[in-house]
Amino acid sequence: MTRVLYIAALGLLGVFSRYFVGLLFGRFFVSTFPLATLGINVAGSFLIGVVYVLGLEHAFITEDARIGIMVGFLGGFTTFSSYCLDSSRLLESGEWPKLAAYFLLSPMLGLAATLGGLSMTRFLLRG
Repeated sequence: MTRVLYIAALGLLGVFSRYFVGLLFGRFFVSTFPLATLGINVAGSFLIGVVYVLGLEHAFITEDARIGIMVGFLGGFTTFSSYCLDSSRLLESGEWPKLAAYFLLSPMLGLAATLGGLSMTRFLLRG
């Protein structure tokens, strides 16, 4: 039951975090390029790497907390469905260069951020 509570509570926190980070991006960056979604996905990818190392490789957080963070918070925070919708809207509006950049940068930067999170956390823990 603890795991389910972690997922629920952290999922709610992740959803609201995504909403407010999106508002902040919109306040500082005005563009038809979906920068907020891209930034959120990259940040979430980095954080999942950090949590993975802290939870599975070093047991600094419990399994329930790790699953709560990865499934709940990061599941609510990251925005793959928004990524798909943003890509569709760029496609429908014929904004080919933006579509190509966004469509390619999201998974590439997400993967790079995850690897960065894994590597940085492992390096810092070796101390």
